[in-house]
Parts: sequence; C-alpha cells; structure tokens
Amino acid sequence: MDSPPEETDDSHSTFSYDSEEDATPASFSTTELEKVVREHLHSDTCKLVKLAQGGYHKVYEVLTTDSKPLNVVVRVAAPAFPKDKVESEIATMQYIAEHTIVHTPRVHHWNTDHNSVGQEYMIMEKIQGVPASEVWDSLELEKKQVIVSEVAHHMTQLFQLRFSSGGSLYHGPEGKTVVGPIVATPFYQALDGVMRFPEPIDPGALAEYRGPFDTASSYVGSFLKAELHIVERHREHILQHELNGDKERLARGIEVLKKAVELSLVYPGDLCVSDPLTSPGQAFSVRMDDFRLSNIMIDDEGHIQGLIDFEGATVAPLWDCAYMPLWLQDPSEWDGSHEGGSDESLRNLFWEKVKENDPTGEWIRACERGRWFRNFTSMLSYNVGVWAEPNIEKWVDERLEWAKVNPGVGRPLDPF
Repeated sequence: MDSPPEETDDSHSTFSYDSEEDATPASFSTTELEKVVREHLHSDTCKLVKLAQGGYHKVYEVLTTDSKPLNVVVRVAAPAFPKDKVESEIATMQYIAEHTIVHTPRVHHWNTDHNSVGQEYMIMEKIQGVPASEVWDSLELEKKQVIVSEVAHHMTQLFQLRFSSGGSLYHGPEGKTVVGPIVATPFYQALDGVMRFPEPIDPGALAEYRGPFDTASSYVGSFLKAELHIVERHREHILQHELNGDKERLARGIEVLKKAVELSLVYPGDLCVSDPLTSPGQAFSVRMDDFRLSNIMIDDEGHIQGLIDFEGATVAPLWDCAYMPLWLQDPSEWDGSHEGGSDESLRNLFWEKVKENDPTGEWIRACERGRWFRNFTSMLSYNVGVWAEPNIEKWVDERLEWAKVNPGVGRPLDPF
C-alpha cells in the first residue's frame, strides 16, 4: 500500500496517515537529524537524501556534500507502533548477526528516547547490492538458483535459533538478549499508513496480551484477545467507521472471535508440531515476517549481500517459523504470491537445499505439519469485521470439530 503524501519543508518532515477522522500528524526535524548524523560521523560535510518511505519509517541515505555515498543510511520511525519497536528491531538484527551467517545491517547509533530530532531513529550500514525484486524478472535461471539456495541456507540458520518463550527480542541486562513483549498487529496504531483510530491505543491497556508467551496457545490466542479488548473499548467507533452501523455484524464478529480464542487452545494446542522429540521448552524460534524479494540485497551474480527491514520479525512457535517464502510458492495456493512467479524447479531446489542444510529433517517436518496451522496465524491480524464473514465462521467451526478427533493435526484447507 502506498503511503499518504507527506508534508515537508526545508527543516521538517511529517508522517501523515489515511483516516476518516482528523489525526494529528507526527513531524520530526530534518535539520536536527542531519546535525546528529554529522556529529556521529564526525563530519561537517555530509548531507541526507531521502531514499525510501514506508508505512512505518522514512529512510535517508548519507552522502558527502559532493554526493558521494558513505554506505550509511538513517531510518526515522513513525510513532504508529508500540514504543519498543525500534529497540526490538535493533536487538533482533544484532542477535541474528552474532549467531548466524545472515548479514544484517550494522547499527552504528540509535536513539529511542525523547531527542532533538523528535522521533526515534537509527544510523546504520547501507547493505550493498540491489533488491532482488528489482531484477528478478530479468535474471537468468542460474542466478535465481543462487538466490534460492542461499535463502534456504538463511532460513535454516534462523530456525536453529531456539528460545523458551515467544514474543520479540530485546537487549537485556549484562549484554544478554531476552524475549519480551511482541511487536506486531494489532498493537500498531496504524497499519501501512492507515490509522484505525484517531488517537493512539493506550499501550498499557494491551500490555497483558503482548507476552512473552510460554506456550503456542497463548501466542496464538493473544492476538485474538487483543482484538476483543479493542472492540470492547472502541465499539461505537468500529461500528460507525468499519461496519457501517451494522450491529448484527459486530455481534457475529465478536462471537466468532471468541470461538477463535477457543480454537487457539486446541489447534494446534501446545503439541510440538515440528517434532515430538523436541523439548517443549525450546519450541520457539525467529520468524521473519516474510523473505520478500524486496528485502534481499544481491550482487551481480545473485549472491545475497544481506537482508534488510526486520520489522515484524518475532519469536514464534517452530511450526510458524518453517515456511517456504511466499514468492516461491505456487501463486494458486493460499500461501503463495505472484511476486516471484511460479517455477516448480526453484521450489524443488529450495526443498533440496533445506534438506542439505538441516540433516535432522526438523525444518521439513515443521513446515509440512505446520502448514495448515500457519493458515490460522495468517488470519490473526483480521479485525472484527472480517471475523464476521460467514466463510470465516465456517472455517473456525470446522476446525473446532476437527481438533476434537485429530489433536495436533492440521485440517487441509478448504477454499473460502
């Protein structure tokens, strides 16, 4: 989704949101941001040039005054998410870099407190290369094979990171990395630049639903319980702005959400879907929101130079972490996308390389046994109006019945 137009002058830049009601835009000082960068780089001759803008941040490249790149970028975060999002993203990148072969941007400096810039920011390495999405359609098959092989290696490396609880990663005491409250929807104030409510949701009110989570059931159920909490406290706004005043639809959505909470206790429940031999205490790993081609930086030969954009990376149940990237999946499947096209030979190569990199076979088992449960987690960001759809209620009811006689087994997907 495209971000709404920004309001910018020579000294300030503004995050604006799409909303049916007036929402106060958040601005920051580009003058102060440039000053901070110059101080950190010990240079009076650098300047900022806007590189990109997403729903949650703006990115500036740092150049010399004669426009030579310094291989440094600055990301400024929009205040549309929990306060700890930037801190978690940095901790995640640093933990992955320290414990795997995955190259993540090195973070040189950051500030998540009240500061002269006016928003949270980080100064970090600019990964070299080009996004794979920019050249994918014109790449020779051999170079696509290089990318797919290395993505398989990256994913199995991440899968080998194990944690005793789910949530998001943070810097803890004594230099340790710890699992803390999850940073994900529905805890954002705005999703891809679209604000749901004119005023921020009180983060304290949703704190109990953000974990960390000791079980897969509590992980899955938290998203649903948070939406029920939001509906209870913003009923009239949701009724007017999301449901066109349809009280019956609101009631049905609430009823289905409650049944989905019940489903989270048994589908898959707290069985270790990946492997019965895995200790329940180590049943969580790092889950990337998606290995999008746009977040994979490659060189001229297709080799991965690094991954960018770790927003949405969480610590999730193992079965939710082992998946074939959407751009490799058959686009006709529910977990496929049209981004990378459809090439069965590349999918076969991906499986082959995963097996080479994970001789235990645990990744494959987690992927295959968890596929239908991942369909459930893909629905967790739905708002109450979507849960009110008859086909969604049918989906939930069928799996409640299925789980009674097939515990720990995913029910094959019926098209909506």
